[in-house]
Amino acid sequence: MRTVFLLGIPSVYVGTAKSAIAKNAILFNAWSIKYIPSSRIEAEILLGMVRRAQEMADQPENPHIMGFSAQKDRQHLADQVKPYFRFRWFDHGLLKCLGSPDPSPFVQELASNLAQESEWATRVKPSDLNSPLLLPECSFEPGRKYLDLWRHAAAYGDPQNIVGAEKAIKGFRNAHRRKVNFKTFSSSYKWVDERDRIFDQDGPRHGIAPFPMGWKYSYKIEPGFHFDATQVNGRQFALMDATGRRSHVDAGDYLNVDPHGYVRL
Repeated sequence: MRTVFLLGIPSVYVGTAKSAIAKNAILFNAWSIKYIPSSRIEAEILLGMVRRAQEMADQPENPHIMGFSAQKDRQHLADQVKPYFRFRWFDHGLLKCLGSPDPSPFVQELASNLAQESEWATRVKPSDLNSPLLLPECSFEPGRKYLDLWRHAAAYGDPQNIVGAEKAIKGFRNAHRRKVNFKTFSSSYKWVDERDRIFDQDGPRHGIAPFPMGWKYSYKIEPGFHFDATQVNGRQFALMDATGRRSHVDAGDYLNVDPHGYVRL
């Protein structure tokens, strides 16, 4: 069972939405639908609601968040969610159907969106710690063909986005999962970027990430998981972290970096 949180839907429409969805339950039998409503007449999301959505999404195994907002500056709200949980906007213009005798356009669009989300969860979402999507985008430098890996994975709307993301993940894996011979690794396969930096995911787990950083693409990351970043030839190297700071690492040393690009000491 997957769970979708309808974030920002006006509370005046929640009852009608529940009733319309119940009458078409066969379209939603793979989903549990939860509501985080707005008290306003128009679709709107406040920062406190974003935090509530994050906390509620921490409970189920397969959380998705669908945003309803007519706000002009709504993108900064999505940016609070997207690094951690699968997020997409819903066409808030269809809310008017819930105030009409025929709510079916809303129901059909919701069903279509959730069918796409099921495909995304099956074909794109990380299923284990070996997914390249868990690599920190700000720190790992892929080949030019794979710069858009993370953008592809977050896209929605067109079913071809899922095909493109699936293809990007496969190509990225073929290009950057390499066999390395390094004194620490005993000739094994690791993630290696264009600057010959190794991102090793198999080191000892330590350091618990603060909530919600233990999530990425709606995948709950194993506590203490991080990458040990080194250089193929044991040389000194530099790494850009999520704050925009460039850390310099001495020859033969390594740096701990988490899936969001934050350096751990």
